[in-house]
Amino acid sequence: LLILGDLGIRFEDTDENKEFTEWFLSLDKHIAVVEGNHENHPFINSFPSDTWCGGEIHRLSDTIVHLKRGNVYEIDGKTFFVMGGCKSSAKWKEMGLWFDGEEPTEAELSLAYSNLKKYNNKVDYVLTHKYVNYKEVEKDKYPTLSLEGLTKYIDENVTFLHWYSGHWHINKIIDGDHTIVYDEPIPIS
Repeated sequence: LLILGDLGIRFEDTDENKEFTEWFLSLDKHIAVVEGNHENHPFINSFPSDTWCGGEIHRLSDTIVHLKRGNVYEIDGKTFFVMGGCKSSAKWKEMGLWFDGEEPTEAELSLAYSNLKKYNNKVDYVLTHKYVNYKEVEKDKYPTLSLEGLTKYIDENVTFLHWYSGHWHINKIIDGDHTIVYDEPIPIS
């Protein structure tokens, strides 16, 4: 199972969230997590680092891994480029539902470009928390070292079979190449 962000482990200091965190981390299922913006990033990043399927991870349990930003993983003969995180809105920050580390750093973005180049700008799947259809945004240019700049770069320069993202809390097929996933499990095609 691949989760595309906003998992929410240790995100709030409530009994319900603590129970969810304990339950999730005790699952005996193979799960890979791309972090969203609604995550306790310091908590997730406190887990031991390891290598898994050719990329760097945090091992959350024996069977659950956090896929680190900018890495490419080789799973069942397919390549998966991963970029988690994005910026939360002011509303979420005002409510205190925010943790430092939600946006990719320059080092993570540089790693992303470097790994895409290493794979000759060709991967089977792109997994991100946020997808921005830069063609529909009024901005003419994005800075190179930004999540939006990376999105534009991938759409214009990287060959992939399909791009799956989360963030928007909807299930939506954008087009034949891009799908937003929220709460409907779908097979990777």
